Amino acid sequence: MKKEEIPDWKALENLVVMIQKQLSPDAKVQHNVMLEGVESETKRQIDVLVEQDIGQYTMRIVIDCKDYAKPVDVKGVEEFHGLVQDVKAQKGALVCPSGFTKSALNRAKKLQIDLYRPVSTGNHKWKANITAPVLCDFRNSFMSFGISSSDPKPLMIAQEFYKLSVTDEHGSELGNALETAQQKWDQGKLPSEPGEHDAISIFGENNVFIDNGYGDKVKVNLTVRLLVNQNLYLGHLPVEDLNGLQDEHSGEVLTNAFTLGGLNPEEVQDSWKVVEDINKLDFQPLFKIAGFNCYGIGT
Repeated sequence: MKKEEIPDWKALENLVVMIQKQLSPDAKVQHNVMLEGVESETKRQIDVLVEQDIGQYTMRIVIDCKDYAKPVDVKGVEEFHGLVQDVKAQKGALVCPSGFTKSALNRAKKLQIDLYRPVSTGNHKWKANITAPVLCDFRNSFMSFGISSSDPKPLMIAQEFYKLSVTDEHGSELGNALETAQQKWDQGKLPSEPGEHDAISIFGENNVFIDNGYGDKVKVNLTVRLLVNQNLYLGHLPVEDLNGLQDEHSGEVLTNAFTLGGLNPEEVQDSWKVVEDINKLDFQPLFKIAGFNCYGIGT
């Protein structure tokens, strides 16, 4: 072994210390601590000690890390329980990447000992390749535009009137109907349920004006009609960064933050499973991601 290399058992302890500091940022997390054994009357070595003051009391949690090739057995759980009692800790937890035997799980549950595996995407011996189940809900809309006016002034309606500059009653620029409608769609401010949505006022109740084709301003009502299609896709996204502990009793992963890989809509549509019935999924998604796209315009 090279001088600069860290033994696996110590690297595991360092990893658990790092994870525990992230999980309990307000607590005092220490590595390789010696505590007095009340019953044994001798110093007891603690891999990871977590302490936090609650009022006038100090909560003490001891964590033992086992870099075993095989799962921890019931004997290992009982020996650790003796350590927890000896140092008068309020809670004890065992961490082993190889897991725990069924008898160890049952015994730990009765002794109220928490059992964990480290879950980390870091560059180390126990690096985990993790993906998150995701449901993508893509809403595509076709927009068609309408215009009406009760203004007595003449109005020459341009073929692409939805691209004309729009102003309010004070002459302030509001953009045009196309850009405003697309912006509202992208922001989720227009109806997105599948189906048809008729005559939606683009600028709300505001009085808006456009050039009437004769060099004058005329009051108009600009509307958009939406035809919305929904496409559902089920797949997995890679988890690029995560540090946590998997509870061996519940299967849940405890972490305070993680980073997902990027989502490529084309890849989703090409390789993810198309969902015909949202009530009949192969697995339950952890996340639902919604995407809004306008695929066409008209009048």
